[in-house]
Amino acid sequence: MKTTTRIDVATGWVLDRRIIAYPTEGVWGLGGLNLPEIIQELGNIKSRPSKKKFILLFHSSEQLEKALNIKPEYCGLIEEYKHTFTTMIIPTAKEKVAARIPGNGALLKFLKLINKPLISTSANISGEPVCKDIHEIKKVFDGKIYGALDAPLGGKSQPSKIIDLEKNEYIR
Repeated sequence: MKTTTRIDVATGWVLDRRIIAYPTEGVWGLGGLNLPEIIQELGNIKSRPSKKKFILLFHSSEQLEKALNIKPEYCGLIEEYKHTFTTMIIPTAKEKVAARIPGNGALLKFLKLINKPLISTSANISGEPVCKDIHEIKKVFDGKIYGALDAPLGGKSQPSKIIDLEKNEYIR
């Protein structure tokens, strides 16, 4: 498994359709481009049930609204929760989608360079604890993912809060 401290190198890996590990505000994440083959491979890597969904990370509310064709009544709430370490469950024309616009500077820079939605999940095998550092990432995912962006976490000590925008209530 490759590692880098350079955001531009990790960005290239993602744009080459690779799955990588990267730090978020609170936990290590795994992800790649929002493509069916990446979603399937990510589910296999995590030994995760295929019906369980992932979240999408965006660099801006404009990018999120354009990608998901959001109903206008939810745009104000998206503005309210962007950069707050809150995952939003957003109703779209087809289904509900979990999405987040991070506030972490390094993660935000990473997403801006990719400039496409990033499918994301916690860095763990389903049902196991989340990897706490780059050493655990290597131990658990060596040979399973392409690489890791070796950078510090954003200072939070738990996963993001989750709010259902349709019901306007927190799920976690």
